[in-house]
Amino acid sequence: MKEDVRIFFRPERCVGCLSCLLACQMEALGASEIEGVPVGVKPDERMMVTYHQGTPWLWKCQQCASAPCAEACISGSLRQEPGGVSYDPKRCVGCGSCSLVCPFGMIRPLEGQDRMTKCNLCREEAVPPCVRACVTKALVLENSARFAQTKRKAFALESRRQRGFRDDQP
Repeated sequence: MKEDVRIFFRPERCVGCLSCLLACQMEALGASEIEGVPVGVKPDERMMVTYHQGTPWLWKCQQCASAPCAEACISGSLRQEPGGVSYDPKRCVGCGSCSLVCPFGMIRPLEGQDRMTKCNLCREEAVPPCVRACVTKALVLENSARFAQTKRKAFALESRRQRGFRDDQP
């Protein structure tokens, strides 16, 4: 598991093209090209896009540091590990206890199967397909501390600009 590396969503960069969603679904189906997607097969829904006041918002597992889903999992298919929550679908019995406690609603039952599905960060990949597919860089794979520092710095600069300071002023 990647240590403290997460997928972050920057809504101000998202144009709602849904390339991330398509890439995720193709990965779930094991298809490398759109023509390779099997007809009539429904992919795992590991991500969801909603719109709030016209702004697209991507929902995915937040890989909680203290994950209620892992605590509620009776089969041991969800485990809290450094950097997030790992999921072993082979151990899942589909009871749904994890889904009931997920504060983001991002663990869902798979239709017609006795198991759940969630984002697994595509740990076998250096960069997850959803991040690779995002041409606007609304999705980024980054160290949590570095991402937070970048956001704080951008907020501070914007705050200075709004108060009338120039970048060259102390």
